[in-house]
Amino acid sequence: MKNLPTLLIALLAVASGVMAFTLDSYSLLVFTLCALATVVGVSLNILIGLSGQISFGHIAFYAIGAYVSALLTLAGWPLWLALPIAGVAAGVIGALLAIPALRVSGPYLAMITIAFAFVVHHSLIEWRDVTGGSNGLMGIPMPEFAGLDPSIFLALLAAALMIGALLFYQRLSHSRWGKAMRAVKASEIAARSLGFNPVISKTLAFALSAALTGLAGGLLAPLLMFINPESFPFSQSILFVLAVIVGGSGRLFGPLIGALLIVLVPELLSDFAEYRLLIFSTLLLLVLWIAPNGLLGALARRWIKPARLLPPTRFDQQRVAAHLRSRGPNSGLRVSDIGIRFGGVQAAQHVNLHAPAGSITSIIGPNGAGKTTVLNMISGFYVPDSGRIELQQPLAG
Repeated sequence: MKNLPTLLIALLAVASGVMAFTLDSYSLLVFTLCALATVVGVSLNILIGLSGQISFGHIAFYAIGAYVSALLTLAGWPLWLALPIAGVAAGVIGALLAIPALRVSGPYLAMITIAFAFVVHHSLIEWRDVTGGSNGLMGIPMPEFAGLDPSIFLALLAAALMIGALLFYQRLSHSRWGKAMRAVKASEIAARSLGFNPVISKTLAFALSAALTGLAGGLLAPLLMFINPESFPFSQSILFVLAVIVGGSGRLFGPLIGALLIVLVPELLSDFAEYRLLIFSTLLLLVLWIAPNGLLGALARRWIKPARLLPPTRFDQQRVAAHLRSRGPNSGLRVSDIGIRFGGVQAAQHVNLHAPAGSITSIIGPNGAGKTTVLNMISGFYVPDSGRIELQQPLAG
């Protein structure tokens, strides 16, 4: 059961390779677009599923990756060089956007990403000397490799990128960084008390998400051979978010299921002409109503019963003591002459205490004496203006 996700990814890789060589030209284009949408969905899953952020502006990173790749390949650069540069460019811009954007959260963060998407869209229109303005860039060369059909080669590249993105997400979600992102998502205050920096983990999530989206955009440019600002409508950004939510945010294969819905279903409904968007929207609403946690989330709740985790009834004193001894001689917690000021208010001043290891030490005082402020300085929420805090090693000061 533990290796089942890896096995499913391996089967997906084999199936993708077979389809790349057996599908007709139109079906191959749809397959490639579906693989790229999955990559963007995985990137958004890092934001939504792991770090608990929301972005409605990922179409901007998709466009940045596409334009960087197109400009470099038109200048004679090979795709294998242009593609990573496109990913790095989108990742750097994503990290820079995250720095001011992470001052806010919820709907305000969503508004910033929406504004960013419109800024990028209008910049592509106005920067005519580089982007071609509304006319866009045409004649983007398709890659050549060992006499292979360029369409098949691009499909294989998109499939490889999709498999790599899924493996990366699987590895990240079980790594220390992934656990830190989940901790910050659950409670920033609790995460800070454990030593995690929410700004760093959120910025990393934003940068990784933007880089993956830029890589997907980098493959879109040679696939279409022509791009302009209208190739990246804002509505597509909404569909990317819907793909993650409908498939199941935080689930490994959620973006894949969501990408199949947003790419394949409109194609299957093409015979209904002007009614297909209405039918597609109705189907999405039904899915969200029936399975608010996503399709995979609903299936997991129905068929997979997770083991019930209960806290231990008693703690292992010997294990705790061995852990403390492994960190060196333990003289307990020492607070020496700490103080902090908030504007014109001196909240704490010249506080000294010693809490020996293995003992219970209390801080007692009337309301407003600064007890909580002292505990916040010891816990690391506040940085003291003066003094030292030591627990087997200097923590502050």
